[in-house]
Amino acid sequence: MKLKFIHTSDLHLGKKFNINNFSLKERQKRRQELWNTFDEIIRTAKIKEAQYLFIAGDLTEGEYISYKELNKISEKFDSIPDTNVIITCGQSDPYNINNMYEYIEWPDNVYIIKNTETVEKLNFPNDNLCIHSISWDNHEKNEKSQSIYDISVDENKINILMLHSDIDSNERLPINIDIIKNKFDYCPFGGRHNFQHITNNIVYCGTPEPLSFEDEGEHGIIVGTLEKKKADYSLLPIAKRKFTTRQIELSVSYSFNKILDLIKFSGDTFSNTKDYVRIELTGQVNSDISMDEIEIEAKQFYYYIEFEDNYIYETEGKNYEGNEFNIIESYKHQFDNSNDKLQQQAFKLGLEVLRKEKVVK
Repeated sequence: MKLKFIHTSDLHLGKKFNINNFSLKERQKRRQELWNTFDEIIRTAKIKEAQYLFIAGDLTEGEYISYKELNKISEKFDSIPDTNVIITCGQSDPYNINNMYEYIEWPDNVYIIKNTETVEKLNFPNDNLCIHSISWDNHEKNEKSQSIYDISVDENKINILMLHSDIDSNERLPINIDIIKNKFDYCPFGGRHNFQHITNNIVYCGTPEPLSFEDEGEHGIIVGTLEKKKADYSLLPIAKRKFTTRQIELSVSYSFNKILDLIKFSGDTFSNTKDYVRIELTGQVNSDISMDEIEIEAKQFYYYIEFEDNYIYETEGKNYEGNEFNIIESYKHQFDNSNDKLQQQAFKLGLEVLRKEKVVK
């Protein structure tokens, strides 16, 4: 018999979103969207009649989640009584004396991994299934890899290894894939925010809702079926928004409107009015053009846009003869056409100040 499952991790419910360019309103809205996505996971478990919901760490942002919010999570799990919810505690919600998970009345279908020193085993005889897992006990590191290697499995059962781990790290529960890949039928991993297929049976599901510009690409949950020696699954996209970075290379010959159009028409309209977009500007810009004005004007075409200014201004003065009293042309002659970032920042700042002075006069 095939067992239906959902695999998720890194929901970070309660996250504060310390993104510098996010307004207070946007942070509040994004926090609510995480809860909406959690609701979508619960609905999917109900619709798909999932027998197991694997949550591989960082269900919550442990330092900020409230008692009231945890009770809300418990009520949601209670609404899917036919789904066994298995929760491993990760780096953001470690199981220790400060973890409030212990003070919540969880429904009978919820199993929280409380062992942080040795591997805990959860047996589900009716499904011939055994789940092996270990939780974090702090925010800094987990180096208990040996306890994973020492696991002995019953070959007659479907064996699951659920970890919050970073296989390439020295401190974030590093795992030698070669040691475990043939021992377990499926390994639902958490700890990385992007979906990553390691082997046929070892998978990072990624966060269902991206949290920063480091979390580009498709985001959702893994939905699949399990049987002995076989796991069939796919990523089901459910994210409300994406974080997208685009590159635009500028030329000193481009006009104000040309640059604005390049920004305005980058990507597609649907994405621009829904997603978080970062534009990386490179190349060279005519010093007569105010990039600050372009960036301000471009914001009206996007739900959210920020800029990474890696372009350089043309600093060489032009037509100086006969323009000795042109303060901007005179200013240009104080700089050379250098790629030095500090010099470019100084030049840009001075140029914008001079433009404002010119307008005032």
